[in-house]
Amino acid sequence: MTSEPSTFTKSDLVAQFLAEKKVSAVFQLSGGMIAFLTDAVSRLGKTPIISLRHEQAAGFAAEGGTRISGRSSVAMATSGPGATNLITAIASSYFDSIPTVFITGQVNQNEAKRSELQRQNGFQELDIVSTARGITKRAVSINSSTDLLSELNAAWNIAHQGRPGPVLLDIPIDVQQEPVSSVVVLNTHDKNEDREGFTKEIGALEKLISQSISPIILAGGGIRASGSVEYFRKVVGALKLPVVFSLMGVDLLPSDSPYRVGMIGSYGNRWANRALATSDLIIALGTRLDVRQTGTDLHAFLQGKKIFRVDVDMEELSGRIKADVCVGTDLKAFLKALVNSEIEFDSKSHLAKFKEEKVQRPQAAEQGSNVEFNPDDIIRWLSNVFAESNGYIVDVGQHQMWAAQSLELGAHQRFVTSGGLGAMGFALPAAIGASISQPGRWVVITGDGCTQLSIAELQTVMQLQLPITICVINNNQLGMVAQFQEGNLDGRYISTRDGYSTPDFCKVAEAFGIPALRFENSRDLKELEERVGGWNSSPLLLEFVVSREAKALPKMAMGDSIKDL
Repeated sequence: MTSEPSTFTKSDLVAQFLAEKKVSAVFQLSGGMIAFLTDAVSRLGKTPIISLRHEQAAGFAAEGGTRISGRSSVAMATSGPGATNLITAIASSYFDSIPTVFITGQVNQNEAKRSELQRQNGFQELDIVSTARGITKRAVSINSSTDLLSELNAAWNIAHQGRPGPVLLDIPIDVQQEPVSSVVVLNTHDKNEDREGFTKEIGALEKLISQSISPIILAGGGIRASGSVEYFRKVVGALKLPVVFSLMGVDLLPSDSPYRVGMIGSYGNRWANRALATSDLIIALGTRLDVRQTGTDLHAFLQGKKIFRVDVDMEELSGRIKADVCVGTDLKAFLKALVNSEIEFDSKSHLAKFKEEKVQRPQAAEQGSNVEFNPDDIIRWLSNVFAESNGYIVDVGQHQMWAAQSLELGAHQRFVTSGGLGAMGFALPAAIGASISQPGRWVVITGDGCTQLSIAELQTVMQLQLPITICVINNNQLGMVAQFQEGNLDGRYISTRDGYSTPDFCKVAEAFGIPALRFENSRDLKELEERVGGWNSSPLLLEFVVSREAKALPKMAMGDSIKDL
């Protein structure tokens, strides 16, 4: 029997800090350089430790938990390869503005390399702080003289302030064991909200709307990142304006909202892109207006338009799109003020036109007649069967676009995906984090390629008996790249079809102890609907076998603008 240590150490300080911040879980893969940290968290017993099969998955799980709760979850990894395996998840959090906290262990201070010219001194020593500095809001190396509590508070606050993003603390193993006072007064400040009022800015918006014939709101991921969804929905109800959204804004309005038009961008709904293209005023809220939203022809995009833009990131406001009015502030503060304005627009005729265009050219009609098992039918079936689920965690590829184009979302449901980085293999571990942060049924929508990147986490799902339904849309190829090759490389499918293969996913799931069902046509959807809909709270894998000829459509060609769709 091992006795508990009597000395309060810096590892204990970290554990206490995470408990005080009500962190939903620490996601990690065990390693020697974090052994004291995980031991301290475990002994305190207030923050669950979730063990995954790869550090990248641990990072994605922490990111998923952060996205759902709005508060930082934590990923830990040991030094060297453990730390480098976090890099992709750190970058995913950075580009999508997710305030995930990453903590890495490091070798003893006396084992650190002596100069920049020396590659390595200690075993598995690696300067992760320098490596991660460009994809974090703050990355610091802790030493014996560092005020650790101050750095923990700074990291937490910086992660949540302004435009959110990840932070990293690298803590040597000898520092973890150093004694420290157990009397801790924690800084409970989380996030500054910017000034209120905005009389001048709201007046400018009112003037622009009064001069407009076809104004539209373009809603981006910054609304969710700023915790502003409630106020955004109130603003939409007050202004009564049509709303289009980016990939990161799919779940900002429920599908039954009368003001919801659809997703815009390179793979956006055709009618939504047309709505944006024909508008004369774009009210852009928390969106980067990147090239996949506007097309490369900026002149065509901007022609005949005014742009009113709100974003907390001044670098974005001064980027490639020059708006007529820029408001650099926290979105929540601005939307709270805008709720109380008296701006209103009669958009009934515009909304009716968009609805008619949707009926005339539905998403299902984008596929060719040779595609018998239409991905649109699959996505709408999932929407119906899982209407009461917490939401959907979606991977990257053609299935991502099909899901974003066609999912029907309830007011409480989430749509989570890796947007800016577009990291394959994201969905399954992110769903693990989501399930820990918000218990209930979560649905993963992934592809055959993405599944193989994180397939080991089926064991994590099974071990924890998480109520996650994993939906694998299998077209036996890396479809998004194959679609590019078909159009640009004369159909030479190097490494997407040629040299690529998939396992039997149902058998793989069953090997992990997870029940599985395969769907090969629309009849299977009808026959198995009741069985899937009545599934209990345990894991389940569903495989949908679709044709290689199914495409992510419409697709904006290189050099085109959204007007060309």
